[in-house]
Amino acid sequence: MRGNVALTLALMAGAVSAARNATDTCAEGLYLIVARGTSELKGPGITGPLADRVAEQIKGSTVVPLDYPATLTDPDYDESVGDGVEALQQAVQNYTQSCPDSKVAIMGYSQGAQLTTDALCGGTGAGFESHEPLSADLIKKNIVAIVLFGDPTHVIDTSYDRGTSVKNGVLKRDNATVRVCETYSDRLVSYCDAGDVFCDAGGDRKVHGSYIGRYGDDALKFIADRYGKAAKSSDGSGDRRNRTSTSTVSGSTSTAAPTASSTDSPAASGGSSAAPSAGRGTVSAASGQVSGSIYLALSLVFAAALQAL
Repeated sequence: MRGNVALTLALMAGAVSAARNATDTCAEGLYLIVARGTSELKGPGITGPLADRVAEQIKGSTVVPLDYPATLTDPDYDESVGDGVEALQQAVQNYTQSCPDSKVAIMGYSQGAQLTTDALCGGTGAGFESHEPLSADLIKKNIVAIVLFGDPTHVIDTSYDRGTSVKNGVLKRDNATVRVCETYSDRLVSYCDAGDVFCDAGGDRKVHGSYIGRYGDDALKFIADRYGKAAKSSDGSGDRRNRTSTSTVSGSTSTAAPTASSTDSPAASGGSSAAPSAGRGTVSAASGQVSGSIYLALSLVFAAALQAL
């Protein structure tokens, strides 16, 4: 009898330990979540090389592609964005609950940039489903840097606006959520250049895929500086529950993966002018709804960009 009890307790302890290891592995450096753009293959997408550079500079960092559809159709763009919002919020909440003293950064490209701002600042407006943003306390405590490229919801002349853009994006973000984003301008930058088909409502299809080459060094410095300031302010009292089970993502060593649900929707590789995005990436979903006229306009813009290839 005593032996059976001991065996049962041992099995229970093993189950608890396994559950903790699955969700409680804390990066020694930065936990970097990367949201790819539309039609990019699962993985970090076009921002992958930059994410690898961040991981090389900030030792002990983890690079984690967000698992969401990243599609224009099947599911439709608005639903894909909604799924991505839910996946990102869940990934951040799960990780910071397990690793409360952790430091998180987020990079988003194209559709990945839109879902990131939706997740942090609230729904886009423009006919998309409204989403409640992540807690401001959580963002200010744990998220040290947010870097966006080619966001279709871009708004010019904000405190976090970077690049040469002179026009708003094709899905301009509403003023209420812009004001929320403004409160994070110390840790948020959004790159958009003039002529970009999506974030600047322009006509130059090449611009949308040029950000990493043009602004990669600036973005790397921004993330590293933000991480350094956060690490200094915490006086080295970071989370000490770090584990070392490693996996390789796009050539970088990572120590954990977020518990964001993945969908098996097909992703097609696209050029730099494909619907908000181009590259290799992953994502996760929540439903959102776009009015028929807005969705039609968005589809026409994307189709025109693809036909120009």
